[in-house]
Amino acid sequence: MVDIPILRRRVAYGADLDGGHLTLVKVEAAGRGRRVTTLFQGPAAPGEPRLATCAADVRRDIAQGRATLAALLPASDGFARWLETPLRSAVKARKVLPSLLDVQLPFPLEACLYQFPAVRLDAAGRVRALAVAARRDVIVGQLDRFRALGLDPVALDHEGLALWTHSLAELPLEPPALRVVAHLGAARTALVTGDGGNLPGMHGIRLGADELGAAEAPARRQWTSRVQQILRAAQPEAGAARAIQWLWTGPGAVRADLLADLQAALGISGTIAFTMVDDPATFLARAAAARQMRPGALPCNLRCTELTHTAIRQQRARRRRQAALAVLGAGLLLCGLNAGWHVWCGRREAQTQAELAALARQLAQTAHVPPGQEVLTVQRALKKQAAETQPFRAAFRPTLSRDLAETLAVARQHRLTLDTLTHDGKALILRGATSDWNRCDPLAASLRGLGYTVELSREEAGADEIIRFTLQGSRKP
Repeated sequence: MVDIPILRRRVAYGADLDGGHLTLVKVEAAGRGRRVTTLFQGPAAPGEPRLATCAADVRRDIAQGRATLAALLPASDGFARWLETPLRSAVKARKVLPSLLDVQLPFPLEACLYQFPAVRLDAAGRVRALAVAARRDVIVGQLDRFRALGLDPVALDHEGLALWTHSLAELPLEPPALRVVAHLGAARTALVTGDGGNLPGMHGIRLGADELGAAEAPARRQWTSRVQQILRAAQPEAGAARAIQWLWTGPGAVRADLLADLQAALGISGTIAFTMVDDPATFLARAAAARQMRPGALPCNLRCTELTHTAIRQQRARRRRQAALAVLGAGLLLCGLNAGWHVWCGRREAQTQAELAALARQLAQTAHVPPGQEVLTVQRALKKQAAETQPFRAAFRPTLSRDLAETLAVARQHRLTLDTLTHDGKALILRGATSDWNRCDPLAASLRGLGYTVELSREEAGADEIIRFTLQGSRKP
Protein backbone atom coordinates (compact mmCIF):
# COMPACT_ATOMS: atom_id res chain seq x y z
CA MET A 1 0.00 0.00 0.00
CA VAL A 2 1.47 3.37 -1.07
CA ASP A 3 1.85 5.83 1.81
CA ILE A 4 0.90 9.52 1.65
CA PRO A 5 4.00 11.69 2.22
CA ILE A 6 2.92 14.96 3.82
CA LEU A 7 5.29 17.66 5.10
CA ARG A 8 3.55 19.78 7.77
CA ARG A 9 4.82 23.34 8.20
CA ARG A 10 3.44 26.58 9.63
CA VAL A 11 4.18 28.23 6.30
CA ALA A 12 2.97 26.72 3.04
CA TYR A 13 3.13 27.90 -0.54
CA GLY A 14 0.40 26.94 -3.00
CA ALA A 15 0.82 26.99 -6.78
CA ASP A 16 -1.78 26.60 -9.52
CA LEU A 17 -0.56 26.40 -13.11
CA ASP A 18 -3.42 26.97 -15.54
CA GLY A 19 -2.14 26.80 -19.09
CA GLY A 20 0.47 29.55 -19.20
CA HIS A 21 -0.98 31.32 -16.15
CA LEU A 22 0.54 30.83 -12.69
CA THR A 23 -0.93 31.70 -9.31
CA LEU A 24 1.48 31.47 -6.35
CA VAL A 25 0.34 32.25 -2.80
CA LYS A 26 1.93 32.09 0.64
CA VAL A 27 -0.20 30.98 3.60
CA GLU A 28 1.14 31.53 7.12
CA ALA A 29 -0.32 30.46 10.44
CA ALA A 30 -1.34 33.54 12.43
CA GLY A 31 -2.88 32.75 15.81
CA ARG A 32 -6.06 30.80 15.17
CA GLY A 33 -6.29 32.02 11.58
CA ARG A 34 -4.11 32.31 8.52
CA ARG A 35 -2.49 35.15 6.64
CA VAL A 36 -2.57 34.81 2.85
CA THR A 37 -0.22 36.67 0.54
CA THR A 38 -0.41 36.52 -3.24
CA LEU A 39 3.19 36.41 -4.47
CA PHE A 40 2.66 36.01 -8.20
CA GLN A 41 -0.35 35.99 -10.48
CA GLY A 42 -0.07 36.25 -14.21
CA PRO A 43 1.53 34.77 -17.31
CA ALA A 44 4.42 32.54 -16.35
CA ALA A 45 7.59 32.28 -18.37
CA PRO A 46 10.96 30.84 -17.36
CA GLY A 47 13.34 33.59 -16.34
CA GLU A 48 10.64 36.20 -15.68
CA PRO A 49 12.39 38.43 -13.06
CA ARG A 50 9.60 38.73 -10.50
CA LEU A 51 8.76 35.03 -10.72
CA ALA A 52 12.45 34.11 -10.45
CA THR A 53 12.73 36.14 -7.24
CA CYS A 54 9.64 34.49 -5.74
CA ALA A 55 10.83 31.02 -6.76
CA ALA A 56 14.23 31.62 -5.14
CA ASP A 57 12.53 32.63 -1.88
CA VAL A 58 10.35 29.51 -1.96
CA ARG A 59 13.31 27.22 -2.59
CA ARG A 60 15.27 28.82 0.25
CA ASP A 61 12.42 28.42 2.75
CA ILE A 62 11.93 24.77 1.79
CA ALA A 63 15.66 24.04 1.98
CA GLN A 64 15.82 25.60 5.46
CA GLY A 65 12.83 23.56 6.65
CA ARG A 66 10.59 26.59 7.20
CA ALA A 67 7.97 25.92 4.53
CA THR A 68 6.49 23.49 2.04
CA LEU A 69 5.13 23.92 -1.49
CA ALA A 70 2.01 22.22 -2.85
CA ALA A 71 0.99 22.18 -6.48
CA LEU A 72 -2.06 20.68 -8.16
CA LEU A 73 -2.77 17.96 -10.66
CA PRO A 74 -5.83 18.90 -12.75
CA ALA A 75 -8.84 16.64 -12.25
CA SER A 76 -8.87 15.92 -15.99
CA ASP A 77 -5.34 14.46 -15.73
CA GLY A 78 -6.10 12.14 -12.84
CA PHE A 79 -8.51 9.46 -11.74
CA ALA A 80 -10.69 9.62 -8.62
CA ARG A 81 -13.38 7.09 -7.82
CA TRP A 82 -14.99 5.25 -4.92
CA LEU A 83 -14.24 1.52 -4.79
CA GLU A 84 -16.82 -0.80 -3.22
CA THR A 85 -15.78 -4.00 -1.44
CA PRO A 86 -17.85 -6.79 0.15
CA LEU A 87 -15.48 -6.83 3.15
CA ARG A 88 -16.18 -5.50 6.63
CA SER A 89 -12.54 -5.29 7.75
CA ALA A 90 -10.49 -2.29 6.64
CA VAL A 91 -7.27 -4.27 7.15
CA LYS A 92 -8.41 -7.01 4.77
CA ALA A 93 -9.90 -4.50 2.35
CA ARG A 94 -6.60 -2.61 1.98
CA LYS A 95 -4.99 -5.80 0.68
CA VAL A 96 -7.43 -6.09 -2.25
CA LEU A 97 -7.92 -2.40 -3.08
CA PRO A 98 -5.05 -2.27 -5.62
CA SER A 99 -6.60 -5.17 -7.51
CA LEU A 100 -10.01 -3.47 -7.53
CA LEU A 101 -8.39 -0.25 -8.71
CA ASP A 102 -6.57 -2.07 -11.51
CA VAL A 103 -9.92 -3.18 -12.93
CA GLN A 104 -11.26 0.38 -12.90
CA LEU A 105 -8.27 2.14 -14.42
CA PRO A 106 -8.15 2.86 -18.16
CA PHE A 107 -4.38 2.27 -18.04
CA PRO A 108 -2.17 -0.38 -16.38
CA LEU A 109 -1.79 -0.07 -12.63
CA GLU A 110 1.99 -0.52 -12.98
CA ALA A 111 2.16 2.64 -15.09
CA CYS A 112 0.56 4.89 -12.48
CA LEU A 113 0.91 6.16 -8.93
CA TYR A 114 -2.10 5.82 -6.65
CA GLN A 115 -3.34 6.45 -3.13
CA PHE A 116 -6.41 5.79 -1.01
CA PRO A 117 -7.08 8.99 0.97
CA ALA A 118 -10.27 7.59 2.57
CA VAL A 119 -11.12 4.04 3.65
CA ARG A 120 -14.37 3.81 5.59
CA LEU A 121 -17.50 1.75 6.23
CA ASP A 122 -20.74 2.46 4.41
CA ALA A 123 -24.23 2.28 5.90
CA ALA A 124 -24.31 -1.50 5.38
CA GLY A 125 -21.01 -1.98 7.23
CA ARG A 126 -18.96 -2.75 4.11
CA VAL A 127 -15.65 -1.06 3.34
CA ARG A 128 -15.49 1.51 0.59
CA ALA A 129 -12.42 3.49 -0.39
CA LEU A 130 -11.63 6.60 -2.37
CA ALA A 131 -8.97 5.84 -4.96
CA VAL A 132 -6.89 8.62 -6.52
CA ALA A 133 -4.48 7.77 -9.33
CA ALA A 134 -2.62 9.23 -12.30
CA ARG A 135 -0.18 7.94 -14.84
CA ARG A 136 3.43 8.31 -13.79
CA ASP A 137 4.37 10.17 -16.98
CA VAL A 138 1.53 12.66 -16.41
CA ILE A 139 2.75 13.35 -12.89
CA VAL A 140 6.35 13.74 -14.05
CA GLY A 141 5.21 16.09 -16.84
CA GLN A 142 3.31 18.29 -14.38
CA LEU A 143 6.32 18.43 -12.05
CA ASP A 144 8.58 19.32 -14.98
CA ARG A 145 6.33 22.24 -15.91
CA PHE A 146 6.73 23.66 -12.40
CA ARG A 147 10.47 22.97 -12.35
CA ALA A 148 10.84 24.92 -15.58
CA LEU A 149 9.53 27.94 -13.65
CA GLY A 150 12.01 27.41 -10.78
CA LEU A 151 9.47 25.69 -8.50
CA ASP A 152 9.91 22.15 -7.18
CA PRO A 153 6.64 21.12 -5.48
CA VAL A 154 6.97 19.05 -2.32
CA ALA A 155 3.39 17.81 -2.76
CA LEU A 156 1.27 17.26 -5.86
CA ASP A 157 -2.33 17.37 -4.65
CA HIS A 158 -5.45 16.35 -6.54
CA GLU A 159 -7.42 19.35 -7.73
CA GLY A 160 -10.83 17.90 -6.85
CA LEU A 161 -9.88 17.03 -3.28
CA ALA A 162 -8.42 20.48 -2.70
CA LEU A 163 -11.53 22.22 -4.05
CA TRP A 164 -13.91 20.12 -1.97
CA THR A 165 -12.17 20.17 1.42
CA HIS A 166 -11.25 23.85 1.27
CA SER A 167 -14.77 24.85 0.20
CA LEU A 168 -16.10 23.10 3.32
CA ALA A 169 -13.46 24.88 5.43
CA GLU A 170 -14.35 28.35 4.12
CA LEU A 171 -18.10 27.82 3.61
CA PRO A 172 -19.55 24.98 5.72
CA LEU A 173 -22.39 23.06 4.11
CA GLU A 174 -25.59 22.09 5.88
CA PRO A 175 -27.15 18.89 4.46
CA PRO A 176 -29.29 17.89 2.64
CA ALA A 177 -28.22 20.50 0.11
CA LEU A 178 -26.12 19.35 -2.82
CA ARG A 179 -22.93 21.33 -3.24
CA VAL A 180 -21.31 21.97 -6.59
CA VAL A 181 -17.83 23.49 -6.59
CA ALA A 182 -17.05 24.73 -10.09
CA HIS A 183 -13.51 25.91 -10.72
CA LEU A 184 -13.47 27.90 -13.95
CA GLY A 185 -9.86 28.20 -15.03
CA ALA A 186 -8.44 29.79 -18.12
CA ALA A 187 -7.87 26.44 -19.87
CA ARG A 188 -9.84 23.91 -17.81
CA THR A 189 -12.85 23.38 -15.58
CA ALA A 190 -13.04 21.21 -12.48
CA LEU A 191 -16.44 20.23 -11.12
CA VAL A 192 -16.92 18.61 -7.73
CA THR A 193 -20.34 17.48 -6.49
CA GLY A 194 -21.32 16.09 -3.11
CA ASP A 195 -23.11 16.65 0.16
CA GLY A 196 -22.09 16.78 3.79
CA GLY A 197 -22.16 13.01 4.24
CA ASN A 198 -20.33 11.68 1.21
CA LEU A 199 -17.22 12.56 -0.63
CA PRO A 200 -18.07 13.84 -4.01
CA GLY A 201 -17.72 12.97 -7.56
CA MET A 202 -14.78 14.82 -9.13
CA HIS A 203 -14.75 15.64 -12.82
CA GLY A 204 -12.40 17.47 -15.15
CA ILE A 205 -13.39 19.25 -18.35
CA ARG A 206 -10.64 20.37 -20.71
CA LEU A 207 -12.43 23.63 -21.48
CA GLY A 208 -11.89 26.92 -19.70
CA ALA A 209 -12.87 30.56 -19.76
CA ASP A 210 -10.67 31.30 -22.77
CA GLU A 211 -12.65 28.95 -25.02
CA LEU A 212 -16.03 29.56 -23.37
CA GLY A 213 -15.95 33.30 -23.95
CA ALA A 214 -17.67 33.18 -27.35
CA ALA A 215 -21.43 32.81 -26.97
CA GLU A 216 -21.94 30.64 -30.05
CA ALA A 217 -18.76 28.64 -29.67
CA PRO A 218 -19.17 24.82 -29.89
CA ALA A 219 -17.02 24.65 -26.76
CA ARG A 220 -19.77 26.30 -24.69
CA ARG A 221 -22.39 23.77 -25.87
CA GLN A 222 -20.00 20.92 -25.16
CA TRP A 223 -19.23 22.32 -21.71
CA THR A 224 -22.93 22.81 -20.90
CA SER A 225 -23.82 19.28 -21.98
CA ARG A 226 -21.06 17.77 -19.87
CA VAL A 227 -22.02 19.75 -16.76
CA GLN A 228 -25.71 18.81 -17.13
CA GLN A 229 -24.69 15.15 -17.38
CA ILE A 230 -22.65 15.45 -14.16
CA LEU A 231 -25.57 17.08 -12.33
CA ARG A 232 -27.96 14.34 -13.40
CA ALA A 233 -25.55 11.72 -12.09
CA ALA A 234 -25.33 13.59 -8.78
CA GLN A 235 -29.15 13.42 -8.39
CA PRO A 236 -30.07 10.09 -9.97
CA GLU A 237 -33.54 9.66 -8.48
CA ALA A 238 -36.32 11.27 -10.45
CA GLY A 239 -38.31 13.79 -8.46
CA ALA A 240 -35.74 13.79 -5.67
CA ALA A 241 -33.98 17.00 -6.69
CA ARG A 242 -32.40 18.79 -3.75
CA ALA A 243 -31.46 22.38 -3.23
CA ILE A 244 -28.13 23.11 -4.90
CA GLN A 245 -25.42 25.35 -3.50
CA TRP A 246 -23.20 26.28 -6.43
CA LEU A 247 -19.79 27.81 -5.67
CA TRP A 248 -17.81 29.52 -8.44
CA THR A 249 -14.01 29.64 -8.12
CA GLY A 250 -11.11 30.23 -10.47
CA PRO A 251 -9.83 33.17 -12.52
CA GLY A 252 -12.73 32.83 -14.97
CA ALA A 253 -15.21 33.40 -12.13
CA VAL A 254 -14.35 37.11 -12.03
CA ARG A 255 -15.99 37.54 -15.45
CA ALA A 256 -19.56 38.30 -14.43
CA ASP A 257 -20.89 38.30 -17.99
CA LEU A 258 -19.46 34.84 -18.68
CA LEU A 259 -20.91 33.44 -15.45
CA ALA A 260 -24.35 34.84 -16.26
CA ASP A 261 -24.28 33.23 -19.71
CA LEU A 262 -23.14 29.87 -18.39
CA GLN A 263 -25.74 29.84 -15.61
CA ALA A 264 -28.49 30.62 -18.09
CA ALA A 265 -27.22 27.99 -20.53
CA LEU A 266 -27.31 25.30 -17.86
CA GLY A 267 -31.06 25.76 -17.45
CA ILE A 268 -31.06 24.21 -13.96
CA SER A 269 -34.53 23.94 -12.46
CA GLY A 270 -35.36 23.90 -8.79
CA THR A 271 -33.78 25.71 -5.87
CA ILE A 272 -30.23 26.74 -6.70
CA ALA A 273 -28.02 29.42 -5.20
CA PHE A 274 -25.00 30.60 -7.19
CA THR A 275 -22.25 31.99 -4.97
CA MET A 276 -18.76 33.22 -5.65
CA VAL A 277 -16.05 32.46 -3.10
CA ASP A 278 -13.81 35.21 -1.78
CA ASP A 279 -10.92 35.99 -4.12
CA PRO A 280 -11.84 33.20 -6.55
CA ALA A 281 -8.67 33.59 -8.65
CA THR A 282 -6.44 32.38 -5.77
CA PHE A 283 -8.89 29.94 -4.20
CA LEU A 284 -7.32 26.79 -5.61
CA ALA A 285 -3.76 27.84 -4.73
CA ARG A 286 -4.94 28.73 -1.21
CA ALA A 287 -6.60 25.33 -0.92
CA ALA A 288 -3.42 23.50 -1.91
CA ALA A 289 -1.34 25.39 0.66
CA ALA A 290 -3.90 25.11 3.48
CA ARG A 291 -4.17 21.33 3.07
CA GLN A 292 -0.46 21.02 3.82
CA MET A 293 -0.76 22.97 7.07
CA ARG A 294 -3.41 20.92 8.83
CA PRO A 295 -3.96 17.17 9.11
CA GLY A 296 -7.41 17.49 7.57
CA ALA A 297 -9.55 14.97 5.78
CA LEU A 298 -8.59 13.25 2.54
CA PRO A 299 -4.82 13.89 2.42
CA CYS A 300 -3.20 13.36 -0.95
CA ASN A 301 0.26 13.68 -2.44
CA LEU A 302 0.76 11.96 -5.78
CA ARG A 303 4.45 12.82 -5.67
CA CYS A 304 5.26 9.59 -3.89
CA THR A 305 7.38 6.43 -4.06
CA GLU A 306 10.49 7.13 -6.20
CA LEU A 307 9.27 10.68 -6.96
CA THR A 308 9.11 11.73 -3.30
CA HIS A 309 10.64 15.17 -2.73
CA THR A 310 14.06 15.45 -1.09
CA ALA A 311 12.63 17.45 1.83
CA ILE A 312 10.32 14.57 2.77
CA ARG A 313 13.10 12.03 2.31
CA GLN A 314 15.30 14.08 4.62
CA GLN A 315 12.50 14.39 7.17
CA ARG A 316 12.00 10.64 7.16
CA ALA A 317 15.74 10.10 7.49
CA ARG A 318 15.81 12.49 10.47
CA ARG A 319 12.94 10.64 12.09
CA ARG A 320 14.70 7.33 11.56
CA ARG A 321 17.88 8.79 13.05
CA GLN A 322 15.93 10.22 15.96
CA ALA A 323 14.27 6.86 16.53
CA ALA A 324 17.65 5.14 16.30
CA LEU A 325 19.17 7.67 18.70
CA ALA A 326 16.27 7.21 21.07
CA VAL A 327 16.77 3.45 21.02
CA LEU A 328 20.53 3.94 21.41
CA GLY A 329 19.96 6.33 24.31
CA ALA A 330 17.62 3.87 25.97
CA GLY A 331 20.18 1.12 25.43
CA LEU A 332 22.98 3.24 26.91
CA LEU A 333 20.76 4.12 29.85
CA LEU A 334 20.05 0.44 30.46
CA CYS A 335 23.75 -0.33 30.14
CA GLY A 336 24.52 2.44 32.62
CA LEU A 337 21.91 1.17 35.04
CA ASN A 338 23.23 -2.35 34.64
CA ALA A 339 26.81 -1.23 35.26
CA GLY A 340 25.72 0.85 38.24
CA TRP A 341 23.78 -2.08 39.62
CA HIS A 342 26.81 -4.34 39.30
CA VAL A 343 29.01 -1.74 41.01
CA TRP A 344 26.52 -1.37 43.85
CA CYS A 345 26.15 -5.13 44.19
CA GLY A 346 29.94 -5.50 44.16
CA ARG A 347 30.34 -2.91 46.90
CA ARG A 348 27.56 -4.46 48.93
CA GLU A 349 29.10 -7.92 48.52
CA ALA A 350 32.51 -6.61 49.56
CA GLN A 351 30.98 -4.91 52.59
CA THR A 352 29.14 -8.09 53.59
CA GLN A 353 32.28 -10.17 53.06
CA ALA A 354 34.28 -7.79 55.25
CA GLU A 355 31.66 -7.98 58.02
CA LEU A 356 31.59 -11.78 57.76
CA ALA A 357 35.39 -11.98 57.90
CA ALA A 358 35.49 -9.69 60.93
CA LEU A 359 32.87 -11.78 62.73
CA ALA A 360 34.75 -14.98 61.84
CA ARG A 361 38.05 -13.55 63.16
CA GLN A 362 36.27 -12.55 66.38
CA LEU A 363 34.66 -15.96 66.89
CA ALA A 364 37.76 -17.90 65.89
CA GLN A 365 40.04 -15.54 67.81
CA THR A 366 42.50 -15.34 64.94
CA ALA A 367 44.03 -12.50 62.95
CA HIS A 368 43.42 -13.98 59.49
CA VAL A 369 40.61 -15.98 57.94
CA PRO A 370 40.96 -17.14 54.28
CA PRO A 371 38.16 -15.79 52.05
CA GLY A 372 35.39 -18.36 51.68
CA GLN A 373 36.63 -20.36 54.72
CA GLU A 374 34.86 -18.33 57.37
CA VAL A 375 32.28 -20.96 58.39
CA LEU A 376 34.78 -23.82 58.37
CA THR A 377 37.32 -21.80 60.39
CA VAL A 378 34.71 -20.88 63.01
CA GLN A 379 33.49 -24.50 63.24
CA ARG A 380 37.02 -25.77 63.83
CA ALA A 381 37.68 -23.06 66.44
CA LEU A 382 34.46 -23.83 68.29
CA LYS A 383 35.24 -27.56 68.30
CA LYS A 384 38.68 -26.86 69.74
CA GLN A 385 37.23 -24.45 72.29
CA ALA A 386 34.62 -27.03 73.34
CA ALA A 387 37.32 -29.51 74.27
CA GLU A 388 39.29 -26.85 76.14
CA THR A 389 36.31 -25.57 78.10
CA GLN A 390 34.88 -28.98 78.93
CA PRO A 391 36.05 -28.86 82.57
CA PHE A 392 34.66 -25.36 82.99
CA ARG A 393 31.28 -26.31 81.54
CA ALA A 394 31.18 -29.50 83.54
CA ALA A 395 31.59 -27.48 86.74
CA PHE A 396 28.33 -25.73 86.01
CA ARG A 397 26.32 -28.85 85.13
CA PRO A 398 23.85 -30.14 87.74
CA THR A 399 25.73 -32.27 90.32
CA LEU A 400 25.18 -36.00 90.78
CA SER A 401 24.38 -35.51 94.43
CA ARG A 402 21.52 -33.21 93.56
CA ASP A 403 20.05 -35.84 91.20
CA LEU A 404 20.36 -38.55 93.85
CA ALA A 405 18.82 -36.39 96.54
CA GLU A 406 15.89 -35.53 94.31
CA THR A 407 15.38 -39.20 93.36
CA LEU A 408 15.40 -40.38 96.96
CA ALA A 409 13.02 -37.64 98.05
CA VAL A 410 10.47 -38.60 95.40
CA ALA A 411 10.82 -42.32 96.25
CA ARG A 412 10.27 -41.62 99.95
CA GLN A 413 7.27 -39.38 99.19
CA HIS A 414 5.53 -42.08 97.16
CA ARG A 415 6.59 -44.99 99.42
CA LEU A 416 8.78 -46.70 96.89
CA THR A 417 11.36 -49.27 98.04
CA LEU A 418 14.67 -48.92 96.21
CA ASP A 419 16.81 -52.04 95.98
CA THR A 420 19.69 -50.71 93.87
CA LEU A 421 20.65 -47.40 92.23
CA THR A 422 23.56 -47.21 89.79
CA HIS A 423 24.79 -43.87 88.24
CA ASP A 424 27.96 -43.35 86.17
CA GLY A 425 27.50 -39.66 85.44
CA LYS A 426 25.65 -40.21 82.16
CA ALA A 427 23.12 -42.96 82.87
CA LEU A 428 21.36 -44.42 85.87
CA ILE A 429 19.63 -47.72 86.61
CA LEU A 430 17.20 -47.86 89.50
CA ARG A 431 15.44 -51.04 90.69
CA GLY A 432 12.79 -51.23 93.37
CA ALA A 433 9.40 -52.39 94.48
CA THR A 434 6.00 -50.90 95.31
CA SER A 435 2.54 -52.03 96.20
CA ASP A 436 0.82 -49.69 93.66
CA TRP A 437 1.27 -49.88 89.90
CA ASN A 438 1.06 -46.09 89.38
CA ARG A 439 3.48 -44.98 92.11
CA CYS A 440 6.44 -45.36 89.76
CA ASP A 441 5.15 -42.64 87.43
CA PRO A 442 5.99 -39.62 89.65
CA LEU A 443 9.57 -40.86 89.97
CA ALA A 444 9.89 -41.19 86.20
CA ALA A 445 8.43 -37.69 85.75
CA SER A 446 10.90 -36.27 88.25
CA LEU A 447 13.87 -37.72 86.37
CA ARG A 448 12.57 -36.34 83.06
CA GLY A 449 12.41 -32.96 84.73
CA LEU A 450 16.10 -33.30 85.56
CA GLY A 451 16.89 -33.82 81.85
CA TYR A 452 16.92 -37.59 81.65
CA THR A 453 15.46 -39.74 78.94
CA VAL A 454 13.58 -42.33 80.99
CA GLU A 455 12.48 -45.89 80.23
CA LEU A 456 10.24 -47.52 82.90
CA SER A 457 9.43 -51.26 83.04
CA ARG A 458 7.20 -53.00 85.61
CA GLU A 459 6.50 -56.67 86.46
CA GLU A 460 3.12 -58.10 87.40
CA ALA A 461 2.49 -58.50 91.18
CA GLY A 462 3.20 -61.91 92.64
CA ALA A 463 1.61 -63.78 95.57
CA ASP A 464 2.99 -61.16 97.95
CA GLU A 465 1.26 -58.43 95.88
CA ILE A 466 4.57 -56.58 95.39
CA ILE A 467 5.30 -54.96 91.99
CA ARG A 468 8.91 -54.98 90.84
CA PHE A 469 10.08 -52.13 88.58
CA THR A 470 13.21 -51.05 86.75
CA LEU A 471 13.82 -47.43 85.71
CA GLN A 472 16.64 -46.60 83.27
CA GLY A 473 17.61 -43.04 82.45
CA SER A 474 20.28 -41.30 80.39
CA ARG A 475 21.26 -37.63 79.87
CA LYS A 476 23.51 -35.98 77.35
CA PRO A 477 26.66 -34.45 78.82
